[in-house]
Amino acid sequence: MYSFIALPIVIIAGYLIVKKYNTQAILFLAGLLMIIIGALAGHTEFLPKGTKPSGALAVDFFLVIKSVSSSSLANIGLIIMATGGFAKYMGHIGAANALVQIAIKPLSYIKKPYFLLGLTYIIGQALNIFIPSAVGLAMLLLISLYPILTSIGCTPASVAAVLATSACLDLGPASGASNKAAEVIGIDAAGYFIQHQLPVAIATVFTIAVLHIVTQRFFDKQDAQKDMSSDSRLTVKENNAPKVPKIFAILPILPLVLLLTFSKFAVTSIKIDTVTAMFISLVIAMLFDWIYTRDGKKVAESLKIYLQGMGDLFAGVVSLIIAAQVFVIGLENIGFINSLMTLSNQLGLSASLMMIFLVIIIGIVTLLSGSGNAAFFSLSGLAPAAATNLGVSTAMFAMPMQLAAGIFRSFSPVSGVVLACAGVANIPPLELVKRTAIPMIGGLITTLVVSIFMG
Repeated sequence: MYSFIALPIVIIAGYLIVKKYNTQAILFLAGLLMIIIGALAGHTEFLPKGTKPSGALAVDFFLVIKSVSSSSLANIGLIIMATGGFAKYMGHIGAANALVQIAIKPLSYIKKPYFLLGLTYIIGQALNIFIPSAVGLAMLLLISLYPILTSIGCTPASVAAVLATSACLDLGPASGASNKAAEVIGIDAAGYFIQHQLPVAIATVFTIAVLHIVTQRFFDKQDAQKDMSSDSRLTVKENNAPKVPKIFAILPILPLVLLLTFSKFAVTSIKIDTVTAMFISLVIAMLFDWIYTRDGKKVAESLKIYLQGMGDLFAGVVSLIIAAQVFVIGLENIGFINSLMTLSNQLGLSASLMMIFLVIIIGIVTLLSGSGNAAFFSLSGLAPAAATNLGVSTAMFAMPMQLAAGIFRSFSPVSGVVLACAGVANIPPLELVKRTAIPMIGGLITTLVVSIFMG
């Protein structure tokens, strides 16, 4: 029964994170505490697979962090940093802005505010396939779309709510979470995107768009009655992205084109992984920039932007993933996850109920940490274990878990994208979460229903 000591630890950790204590520090400390408690109870084999003990139990507690860091950086961490660096470079040379400007041009002809908000979400989710940074995409769309949306009557809070969810599904081969899900299932990222994500995403995106229309209209009316609308002044920075030819808009799309072209759907004789696709696309982008600017020194210097983007992702996202993995190892060593899985077996959960059960676990960790990636990377190993026990495909669990992680992130009051959009809209994060929660819960239900039907 000592495993349920994890409950107060999780609750206290969640409380401290909400109180704005550093998330990584809290997850590291909570994870180490649970590992120590588990070791004192006799569970001393807590080191990740392939890690040799140091010879001293006290040292092994910290060896966990080294082992998790090494494996994360060598695998999914490199994917996240490579895609994040590429996304930042696309912003630096103006390519991301060029793509957004082309994508949003049709919106300027629509004069129905709430219908436009729904359409904005759909376009944002499509752009997320090529611009895999939730915060980066939201900020780009705020800069580009705010004048259009407010000119026809959309409120700042409703704009922020829609754009905070524009990357909620983490679709496409450029997404780190998608790559991890593909790895868990045992297929390539392009195949996962086409075969598993798209059928579910189409229904989910439509549901979220409709719910945004209804939800934002409701809260706008409520705020108007409370005379709160004047408190939400959305201020955005001037768009300082360089003006470049429209052809630059193809550059953010290049990685996806490469991954889909050199896959089982087209050319099978050549294999390209996500990181390689990013590096190839980076070289092509630098060549485009050199042809346009004719300034070789400046283009060479711009490589720092890519590397800084990689570093930013390590400090923000990858470190959070490492901390969350230590946290989950703690949950495992103290016996909490095994207790939950045993409970689910005793209850005789069907495959569909097990899917919901796993999604709830992912959701709790995401809401606490504010990172869907951290939650999914840490808990994705539950999918193959549960699938084997129930005799179903791993994809039946891994895919909804991956999509759910991004959905929960979009209504976590401590997630980066929610905090960023709330700050720009000058409203409290919890006010923004009220506006994103209903569309996200509706999207989650749709994801589960379609996944069960497909399974």
